[in-house]
Amino acid sequence: MKPVVKIGGSLLRSASDFKRAASFVASYREPPVVVVSAIKGVTDMLLELERTRSYLLYEEVLHRHLSVARALGVEEAVAPLLRELEAALKAPRGPWSADYFASFGERLSARILHGVLAAMGVEAGLFEAPVVTDSNFGNAEPLRLERRDEIAEPGVVAVVTGFIGRDREGRFTTVGRGGSDYTATYVGKEIGARKVTLVTDSPGVMTADPREVEEAYVLPLLSLQEAVEAAKVGAKNFHPRTFIPVLEAGGMAVEVRSYESRGTLIANVYAPPPFKIAVRCGQGSCVVGLGAQELTKLGGVAVGRYSVRLGIPPRQAHEHLILPYVKYIRG
Repeated sequence: MKPVVKIGGSLLRSASDFKRAASFVASYREPPVVVVSAIKGVTDMLLELERTRSYLLYEEVLHRHLSVARALGVEEAVAPLLRELEAALKAPRGPWSADYFASFGERLSARILHGVLAAMGVEAGLFEAPVVTDSNFGNAEPLRLERRDEIAEPGVVAVVTGFIGRDREGRFTTVGRGGSDYTATYVGKEIGARKVTLVTDSPGVMTADPREVEEAYVLPLLSLQEAVEAAKVGAKNFHPRTFIPVLEAGGMAVEVRSYESRGTLIANVYAPPPFKIAVRCGQGSCVVGLGAQELTKLGGVAVGRYSVRLGIPPRQAHEHLILPYVKYIRG
């Protein structure tokens, strides 16, 4: 079955970034579905543009995308969308308008990446917002995947916009911030993919935020149940619904990695040791792991079946609850 690869916005900042993304996609033996995020920071700019309708801000969005597209020789691919965005500055406001403005980020990125792949001689199809959703603007629920057979067609890269969809009336919707992960797993479920790879600037799912805990390391394996809990408490900035399609699909796995790293494999497996992740959670931390319920005996408050909130900072939680098991397992 066709694999699914999601390219995060943190990896899309410049023309060279798009070239690297295209080369990574082209390296797959079986051409994948590639779910594309907006260029880093652009979604915030577009939402501010919807609020202010500032022409100066529009020109900043325009310049950011044109400079990338011109350097790659794909200016014609994005020019119509940039004109549409300019016209949107005069459009009436409504419950849908923020999602409409936000949709331009992924649509522009997808067109740029599609153009780069074509210039490399890679056969690719472009699919803008193929996910049909309800009309809950800002946090829409996917209902079905249009053009499923075309997206799943073997031998052809399918470039799909992350984060956005359309409701039954054709209006653009979004599935919530960080939603490209969710789009990727949803598309994976719909086409029967065995694995969805989430490519980010992080080497994988880490045992803690490395900015807070120097000893944090990449988990090679994480159970699906733990990943669900981690998403709920905010680990790795997963969209809270990222793993719902994975649970529904049954046999699908998720890989979180950078271009260089082997990353973390998330699957329906039991993955010791019992405590794996410490996340900043209010004034204390949330500890996620298959044995986390044991921590309620130490005064922890259960957040879920595999996560507990403790009134100590992540550094202490990591040092006393995670590292001892790592040292034990590693001998």
